[in-house]
Amino acid sequence: MQPNPNLLNQLHDIQLPDPVGWWPLTFSWWILIFSITSVLVGIVWYYLEQKRRNIYRQSALQKIDEILQRESLSDNEKIAAINAVVKRVALTAFGRLSTAHLHDQEWLEFLHETASYIPQPKELQGVLDLAYQPDKHSKNYQPNKKINLNAHQALEIWQDYAKKWVKGHHQ
Repeated sequence: MQPNPNLLNQLHDIQLPDPVGWWPLTFSWWILIFSITSVLVGIVWYYLEQKRRNIYRQSALQKIDEILQRESLSDNEKIAAINAVVKRVALTAFGRLSTAHLHDQEWLEFLHETASYIPQPKELQGVLDLAYQPDKHSKNYQPNKKINLNAHQALEIWQDYAKKWVKGHHQ
């Protein structure tokens, strides 16, 4: 039996259904979008919070650099000024009750405990003692017997350690 040619001419092409669209999104897509957005907001918030909490560190490092640039101060006075900046950082980070009364060896132990991974120079106590000695050109000057360094070398040791401590102390 032969098909009727009229019937074949009456056939139309197959009509495909419309493709499935992206909108409206399914529930799982909304959860994925919300999760990714929450993670991104959390990361930005954490970054900004860390930046805000570390402003005092940046300020202290700038102050140390300003002290080092001042030509009017002797090396001994620069050591004392940097020590005051480090003390202010400690007061900000750890509070007045735990840091205000510290001096001499207790102060050095505190600095070591709060940044134990930063190697503390052996002659640091002698370096800090230089801050309270008269300038080399003063008539009351007596050389420091504890360390065998001049004031400029002592300043370099102290400013290097102070910068590392300000950047790296942990609370």
